[in-house]
Amino acid sequence: MSGKKLSKNIIIYGLSNGLKSLVPFIMLPILTSYISAEGVGILSLIETSILFLSPFILLNLEAGIGVEYFKSDKINLSKYLTNGVLLSLISFSVVFVLFFFGKSFIEQVLDIPSEIVLLLPIFVLLRLIPTIVLVVFQAQQKAMNYLFFSVFQTIIDFGLSALFILILSHGYFGRLEGTYIAFFIATIMGVGILIKMDYFNLTFDQKKIKDVLQFGLPLIPHAIGGTIIAMSDRYFISFYDGNSQVGYYTVAYQIGALMLLFSRSVNQAWSPILYALLGDKNFKQIETFTSILFFTFIVVGLGVFLLSDLIFDLLINPTFYDAKPYFPWLLLGFIFQSLYFLFANFIFYSKKTTILATITFSGALLNLLLNYFLIKRLGVIGVAYSTAITWFLFLIATFLVAKFKIYRIEKFS
Repeated sequence: MSGKKLSKNIIIYGLSNGLKSLVPFIMLPILTSYISAEGVGILSLIETSILFLSPFILLNLEAGIGVEYFKSDKINLSKYLTNGVLLSLISFSVVFVLFFFGKSFIEQVLDIPSEIVLLLPIFVLLRLIPTIVLVVFQAQQKAMNYLFFSVFQTIIDFGLSALFILILSHGYFGRLEGTYIAFFIATIMGVGILIKMDYFNLTFDQKKIKDVLQFGLPLIPHAIGGTIIAMSDRYFISFYDGNSQVGYYTVAYQIGALMLLFSRSVNQAWSPILYALLGDKNFKQIETFTSILFFTFIVVGLGVFLLSDLIFDLLINPTFYDAKPYFPWLLLGFIFQSLYFLFANFIFYSKKTTILATITFSGALLNLLLNYFLIKRLGVIGVAYSTAITWFLFLIATFLVAKFKIYRIEKFS
């Protein structure tokens, strides 16, 4: 795989993710002007809850499809995909029933309005098909298809969100309406695309069910751990300082996430290329590209830091400038997370998901402890410190496993 092809795909994925992420960034002036800090905080808690539920319903199916694409033929891949969707629907039904009977308890624990609680599993399910379509396009290296599908959903998301917030004055709920109506439309389109590509094989296959579960279940602790590391800070802030402080923290988080916008775009272009290079045992090219991307992430992170004042002035209402102190530490955590992507790919390819789950869950427990002690001692800035420390240790652990266990086995097998 040439560097030219990688560069082209990075640009296309970057444009796609840039436009997709442009909605939250364009929405920042709207949210910070038309919605209170408490409303922004509630939105953040809802999104956190959705991310926490996702591995239980989606079963990390998109990651399994991304790897299975390179290890099986189209017929077996379609069976894997279809049986995986069936499992997700069953998981959704179980979670929805649990939420129905436990609605009051969940409302009290999460501090989320009761009318939203039953919608949480539905919001998660609506992410399934659009995510699968994008991962199939990514595996096929059809970057332009990825771009068009993603941008179409993004335009609907922004248009409806602006309508519901600015014109119909639905407040923070208008943001949810815009986002998940867009997901619903993308789901309908996505089903049509998968049928057209002949990726739906309506055959119950016990072996594929087992394969999906063997890959996905060990990743549930990994996904939960990742969500805890990324999002548990909101719950601590809400409990100790209230939802208004969650709103300020979330704004800093979204500005720092510019780093993740870049690194995820790069990783989307790089991971299928890496898998192909590992299959061909082209280790010299792997080492060259990995080194280049490693230093690129560090340089981009430094650039985001230097431009932070300008970004705040352009995007954020001055009433939310209390978010500024949290930004540098969150950005540092995002840089470590970006570097982690480079090494986690090797573990995904090897299907050693239990190892990754162990690392992530251990990191999550550490993160919870750090959040608890640091927020009590230092206030909200403590959870920002916790994020940076956790991702640094997580990066080191993933690097050591990928370098000396996974990569070494692949190279000398």
